[in-house]
Amino acid sequence: MTKPLDVALAATLHDPPGVLAEALERALPRLAALYRGVAVATSPPTARRIGRILDAAGMHAGTTAANLRGPLYRLSIRAALASGASRIHYLDLDRALHWLAGAPREMRAVLRLGRRHRVLVLGRTPKAHRSHHTPLWSTETLVNRLIAERVRAGRPVDLLVPSFVVDRDAARMLLARSHARDAAVYGEWAGLLLGLAAEVAYVECRGLEWETPDRHRRAVRRAGLAAWRRRQETPAEWTLRVGLAVEFLRGFDRLLRRAPLADVVIRRLPQRMAGISAPSSAARASPRRRAVPRRGPRSAPPPRGSRRRSPRPARSGGRAPG
Repeated sequence: MTKPLDVALAATLHDPPGVLAEALERALPRLAALYRGVAVATSPPTARRIGRILDAAGMHAGTTAANLRGPLYRLSIRAALASGASRIHYLDLDRALHWLAGAPREMRAVLRLGRRHRVLVLGRTPKAHRSHHTPLWSTETLVNRLIAERVRAGRPVDLLVPSFVVDRDAARMLLARSHARDAAVYGEWAGLLLGLAAEVAYVECRGLEWETPDRHRRAVRRAGLAAWRRRQETPAEWTLRVGLAVEFLRGFDRLLRRAPLADVVIRRLPQRMAGISAPSSAARASPRRRAVPRRGPRSAPPPRGSRRRSPRPARSGGRAPG
């Protein structure tokens, strides 16, 4: 049996109808096998059934008094620290369930990778990010680009999953410096993570693709994923996502005013370090060669004076391929 990694999962969940209850029950043994500890903080409206499942498994970090992201996220980090694990992995629980079901080897590889770095930020591969509906993808892409420009980070990094693996000291620093109440916590944490270490490691993961369809399996099956995704691209959703993007940037700017970032050094790790197999650049550059079967031993030449005749083609009424 594989020993759990010395990592604690700090997760949050907002699920008023309790649609993830069955998926959570199925995943409990795998979560326990992967992590030394699991601490899930649930929002006040989340279904009581979810809380009972987590309580029975010893994985419930509790519920906050106010239905706000900031206090909820910080509660999960505090509870994960109480496990005594040497590393804390933060990730929303619905994303964790999706990743564990779809790319478990990558997930374990990323956690192992996190043990080598004080701060490891986990982003989405371009394909995984693009799997989200357009209002989310386009507004988050813009925010990530603006943050990268403000800290002179060069190419943008995906800071808005949010997901990261940090050591205990970095987790305590994050808690001490975080004050945002609601959606601004995304931008605040983006800035805090970049300032928690002299060098921040960053890797992109395919398992962090869009998890929301897992909550609507029946509707997705009826309509098809592409059509169901398009249905989410409503004026109301665009308004919501633009407003959230403004809050993300507001949280980031408030942090910079309070604690300006020094030179940010981001070490981009290759995807293969997260267990993602990708063709090499040489393989992509060179055309594929057709396999040629080996020839058997050359036959002896025909006797002198004899004549080798070719077989006559068979008659066919069909057209030749071409």
